[in-house]
Amino acid sequence: MKKITSEDIIYAALSLFSEKGYDATSVDEIARESGMVKASFYKYFQSKEELLLGTIFLIEKLLDADIKELYLKHQLSPREKLRQLYLIALGRIYKNKIHLLVYSVPLIGSKEVKIAQAIDRLEHHFSNLIVEFLIEAYGQSIRDYAYDIVFVIKSIIINAFRMSNSELSQTEHQALAEFIVSIEDMMAQGMLNPNHQHQIMWSPDTSLYESSDEFWTKGKQISYALQRMDTVLKQTELNEATRHEYVQILSRLQGELSEQNVDIAHAKALLLFLGQLPELQEDCTKLKAILEV
Repeated sequence: MKKITSEDIIYAALSLFSEKGYDATSVDEIARESGMVKASFYKYFQSKEELLLGTIFLIEKLLDADIKELYLKHQLSPREKLRQLYLIALGRIYKNKIHLLVYSVPLIGSKEVKIAQAIDRLEHHFSNLIVEFLIEAYGQSIRDYAYDIVFVIKSIIINAFRMSNSELSQTEHQALAEFIVSIEDMMAQGMLNPNHQHQIMWSPDTSLYESSDEFWTKGKQISYALQRMDTVLKQTELNEATRHEYVQILSRLQGELSEQNVDIAHAKALLLFLGQLPELQEDCTKLKAILEV
């Protein structure tokens, strides 16, 4: 019989939170869903609040992996990256109604404050990501309006889940993500129109979106290094056979680094080959440092 882990309990809780909400879910129900009795639950978590905190940390971890993978999808257009970002958020954050928990958990003890801070941090991460991807899609000029767009986007998402009588299906997630990007296009085009003046509600320096440490910086650094290497190969004078060989090896490296579990030995061998080209040595050295090989 498989031993139950704390993550098993968290996944059971996520399923129940998504279906019933945090307040309406009891420890008894979580224990049963996990395949244990209530007394056993307390061997893993001292309370439902402690479980909730563990749940938010797990969502951050899963979100981290999703965003790292998205950064490595160089073939996607900026608009498609935004759509994929919203699908990730719909599946990881909003599906489980995590965004509503900060309003339902009374801020009395230290654990509850930690929960509110964790949820707030998760929301800030998502907001900052949207801003980053908006700038990539529409240019630096959108920055002054980006936080207003974020406000509208998150309002659309929250209301879509509130108005739904049941859990949104994957097809509905796809439709909602596409709808958001379409609304986003219209807002960006209007806001960037020099013939119109727009009232800015949320400015870049508002405390609502104050910057916080990003936990997917490593994925971004890898993505940028790979993009630079691809550009260098296109610009460096090489015979066609040599260029083709380096392009193939770089493609294999990109594929390896996009995997959930990177084969470090394989990645190191590919970097050693690519590093033979002087123009690629700097980025190969940076990637070795990031990957700690």
